[in-house]
Amino acid sequence: MLLLQERKELIRIQDQLSSLSKSPTKITVEDNRKYFDTLRDAFRLFEDIVSRVNKSGSDLDGDDKESLFGTIGNAIMGLGGVAEPCPYSLKDYDHLVFGPFLGVSDEGGAVHDIRRAAINSPKVRALGTVSPIQVGVAHDAERLAAVGEVAVGPEEYRDIILGSQGSILTSTNVGTRLNLRYYKMRPILGIPGGSFDDAIKNATKKLGELFLPFLQTPDGRPRPVTVLARFPIRTRFARRLQILKALNASIAGSRFCDQRCHNLGLLVDVSSGQRGLNFVKASIDLAKEAGITEVAIQGQIRWEAENKISMPGLLNYFRPEHVSELIEYAQKIGVSLTAKNLVDPDTVARNVWSSLQAARNMGLHLGKYGLFPLTFEECDKVMGLVQRWFSHWSAAPVFYLDFPHMSESHVSAEKEIDKGAKRWLDIVARHDILVVLLDTADKDKGRKLIKKSHGDRVGILTLEQLSDIDHYANERGIRCLWAGGITLLQAFELGKLKVFGIYVTTSTAEIRPISEQYASDLMLTAERKPTFQGVYRAKVLLEAGFLVTRLKELNLPAEAGALDEEATRLIRIIDKAASDEQINPIVEQVAGLAQTAWAKHFKSQVA
Repeated sequence: MLLLQERKELIRIQDQLSSLSKSPTKITVEDNRKYFDTLRDAFRLFEDIVSRVNKSGSDLDGDDKESLFGTIGNAIMGLGGVAEPCPYSLKDYDHLVFGPFLGVSDEGGAVHDIRRAAINSPKVRALGTVSPIQVGVAHDAERLAAVGEVAVGPEEYRDIILGSQGSILTSTNVGTRLNLRYYKMRPILGIPGGSFDDAIKNATKKLGELFLPFLQTPDGRPRPVTVLARFPIRTRFARRLQILKALNASIAGSRFCDQRCHNLGLLVDVSSGQRGLNFVKASIDLAKEAGITEVAIQGQIRWEAENKISMPGLLNYFRPEHVSELIEYAQKIGVSLTAKNLVDPDTVARNVWSSLQAARNMGLHLGKYGLFPLTFEECDKVMGLVQRWFSHWSAAPVFYLDFPHMSESHVSAEKEIDKGAKRWLDIVARHDILVVLLDTADKDKGRKLIKKSHGDRVGILTLEQLSDIDHYANERGIRCLWAGGITLLQAFELGKLKVFGIYVTTSTAEIRPISEQYASDLMLTAERKPTFQGVYRAKVLLEAGFLVTRLKELNLPAEAGALDEEATRLIRIIDKAASDEQINPIVEQVAGLAQTAWAKHFKSQVA
């Protein structure tokens, strides 16, 4: 229920907006400013109201709620966001004081249940009314589509902002994979047939024409470029060698290019499998003998790459183990091996920026962005730019553990993905990025973050490997969020590890029929909708895991053992698909023990 003064202010704002809503051709600049200032006044009123309501630990209700939400919803849509971005973001969350962060993915339909579970958690009971950055729970704005978790639109953002009521954090993932953009394709020198002398004459003339724009620039400074020589597929290697040597000699003694920054490379068309592998190796040997320092590849795209639209670099054409073999072979000889197309990291970063900026304008506290299918060198440039643009906010890059990754010198597939994650974290650390997400993306294969046993082929990391990566990140000042089919048992175990935070969806949700909102998603057969009980249980168990470790650190082994035992009993009975009537009393037993443990933990922080 609104207070009298709040109701009067709401009516004033509604009247003002009505009087300023004229035909666009009749609106003056002054009227336009008044209109948007009034929209901001509306949202600030909402912030003040929910702040008051939250202090009482209640929900916003009453006859005025519909009128308020209608006005504020229109203000959010009109402003394209909130009045001002939030002054803090997830990087400001202190998980060592307030326990691991919990995010729950949903497009907005479950926002009320997620909020209610958060503000009724044992930690909030122990602390009383606290700010969202202390509650440490986020509604993760994502549509749970057949292809996985995808970005939401403006209506979902609006509903989540209203439904969160200023009590919890908000986050989103703006995309799993990137929309790649390329530089202008590197110049291709098609080597003609005919006699050797005619081929050299014609190729040399064409080479000069290709170099010319990069030599005669407006400021007279040559621009670096590599022209790629491409032979007809059936050209014998002996002829290729002769022509490449002759062209290199013409470059060295010519005036049509600048030898300091203009180079000749070799472009080869490859088939898949062992035959293609052998052909690339032979081409690397050829390039070395001809004095060529770069071999570029184009060819038949692997089914695995086409199924993902594209893979990083050479992984489009060869399996990870073959790419590793080729990279090692080329490095020993001193030849650079690349894909034909070069990604433009500057344009890619700006595409990422536009989506993240929308999330920040909507008042969210974290925006996650995928980097697949970039190579590590391309990731480096994109992360550097994005972090520069969002240095005061939390823009978190994502590393997908179920995809292969590569750099100029390494390929990281699943067998050594933990090493790949560490190499990626080294890049993250160089840009002072404080929060990252490690997740799975191949939802159609049902891959999970954590193995249930060493023989588990669905899970990717053991808890030991995860802990090792988490520790490696912490040493570099990076806080890791973890996601990927995390179960309630695993949430409890991750709490014990005192990780920065986790995202859960499936373990908090129930299966429901397809609603109108997802009716157009023809490959979706059912919806997963987080419930109050699901989110609440995940939150209680995550807190319990953290507190078991904290109680041991406080030299309270008996209390730690009791909480551990009761939480384990809760997990067992949930796994048996018992009824809520059987589960809920045990949940409250664990919550009570956790609330007592929180009190001891917070007392130790003050001391």
